[in-house]
Amino acid sequence: MNLTFFIARRYLFSKNNRNAINFISIISVSVVAVATAALIIVLSSINGFGKLIESQISVYAPDLKISSFKGKTFTADSVYVDKIKKIEGVIDVVYVLEDNVLIKSEDRQIICTLKGISDNYLTNTGLDLMMRDGNFNIFDKKNNYAVLGIGIAIEAGISVEAQRSFSVWVLNRKYMSVANPLESFISLPFVPAGVVSVDNYIDAEFIYADIKVASLLLQREATDVSSLEVFTKPGADISKIKTAVNNLSVNKNNIETVEEQFEIYKVMKSERLASFLIILFIIIVASFSIVGSLTMLIIEKKEDILTLQSMGAKMSLIKKIFLTQGWFISIIGAIVGITVGGILSYFQQKFGFVTFPESGNYIIDAYPIDIKLTDFIVTFFSVAFIGFLIALYPLVNLSKRLSTID
Repeated sequence: MNLTFFIARRYLFSKNNRNAINFISIISVSVVAVATAALIIVLSSINGFGKLIESQISVYAPDLKISSFKGKTFTADSVYVDKIKKIEGVIDVVYVLEDNVLIKSEDRQIICTLKGISDNYLTNTGLDLMMRDGNFNIFDKKNNYAVLGIGIAIEAGISVEAQRSFSVWVLNRKYMSVANPLESFISLPFVPAGVVSVDNYIDAEFIYADIKVASLLLQREATDVSSLEVFTKPGADISKIKTAVNNLSVNKNNIETVEEQFEIYKVMKSERLASFLIILFIIIVASFSIVGSLTMLIIEKKEDILTLQSMGAKMSLIKKIFLTQGWFISIIGAIVGITVGGILSYFQQKFGFVTFPESGNYIIDAYPIDIKLTDFIVTFFSVAFIGFLIALYPLVNLSKRLSTID
């Protein structure tokens, strides 16, 4: 066994050396372990919320969204779309046409977004599985059917059972009248086919209709779209597909992945980084207890140090012994903390014993947890590295420190 490790281990784990220094070392290990466990739990919790948000967004969000850099719409002819479909990993492409509209239902008026979709939309998303009332049958040619977000339906007082039609108004793009402002608008009657409930973004923002009806109302050509929503195979290389799509068009379009489409992903990454740095700072402060532990050990082991020097040991070897012990404290604290944090996170993920208040309206009952191996690896090496750096401090000018000890 390496002499440095052997002596450092003896100093830390000696059964015959139960004094204040050992208790200080135990406290140091415990403090590092608690902070490390907290970091694991917080990261797993943020992962859980991120996974929850991702599961909700995946119900309706495409893997890639193609939109125009200039203007609200662009021309998407069948040749261009067929080229996209031929890219390896692409399953389907959905045509989307959307714009802000005004809903009028009896004496209520609400501004929202009309989203016209092609009939292959439901085969690529799970939005029809999130229906609260009615169905997603918006492609029936008998009437202009629409599916509303539940927030819009409630605010507008629109009921699927009543089957009372409502009107959707937009600005007339081809004619404006100052004398009679009503002539500056055009409208179509819609019948509510269903009400969908996914999240606040969908529930309070969108109504869905057939893209052909939306094109008629918005006075757009049949090939005009606000965006093309590209759906890919599971495990497909999104960045590679994005590059391939970008190379298809002479006039470059704006192509966004799921993470680029929604600001919430950037917020989650920022929160994760901020939480990691804050708790890492706490670990740094906690690790300073190692300084006190090593300083007292150096004082106690002065005679041993002199003995080792008389036997020919160099100061570099003595420094390595105490540095190794300080590192031992950090590593043991990291291992204990990661183990405890991992166990608590697993039990929360499995049994959900920490729940949300019963008085609130939540989509889940308990705090979500998602355990990732990378969090354990990054946390372990971060704590070990911090412990190594902090353990260096009391060893600076060790020879001078020893000369001042009586």
